[in-house]
Amino acid sequence: MDQLKNYREVGIFDLLSAPLNPIGAFDAEQFKKDVRALIDEKADDKFVAVDLMGLDFVYSDAYNAFLQFQHELSGKGGMLALLSNSPTIMDGLRKAGLDRKLKVFTFEAEMMSFSLHSQNPPEEPSSDAVGAGEREAAPVASQNGRAEMKNESLVSEPRTGSHRRFTKSFNAITKDEKKLAKQGLATPFDEESSSGKTVVIIILILIAIGGLTAYFLM
Repeated sequence: MDQLKNYREVGIFDLLSAPLNPIGAFDAEQFKKDVRALIDEKADDKFVAVDLMGLDFVYSDAYNAFLQFQHELSGKGGMLALLSNSPTIMDGLRKAGLDRKLKVFTFEAEMMSFSLHSQNPPEEPSSDAVGAGEREAAPVASQNGRAEMKNESLVSEPRTGSHRRFTKSFNAITKDEKKLAKQGLATPFDEESSSGKTVVIIILILIAIGGLTAYFLM
């Protein structure tokens, strides 16, 4: 690959210089040859880009070449990217429906940033970490269970406080009423005997008054 001097490495990308024809337009056929030689020589490389800086327009044959290598590289988990800040080229990609299929970088710094994120993706939590999290969550669940049991026991136990005194006095009133009712049923003739005594006394008083009246009239 020492013979191919029209590319440089930018992050994970091999950035090819845009091949130009004699009139200064993008040479799509030469581009195909350059990319093919690069892929054949560096079979492990999956990321290729082409530098379109300084170009304001490319023809449809260039779009076809871009799409061809994008399909080939994406099949290996890579991509074909473009380096361009031309609004005309971006508009042409949109009209051709390639703006969502091809990655376009405006500056080389963006390519470097993309490369860094690709080489160091966010770490996913390992299975050990997940297991540890579940083990740590288990005691919390048991503690909550004990707390719920404790709350249930508190609800079932008699409560103390001013309301307890009210409950006790209410029960005492109920018991006293029941006790009095039982006493009334046990001695049903007590009230009747007291009433009989009263009647006898009244009769005796009336007899005494009658006797006194008869005495004074004689």
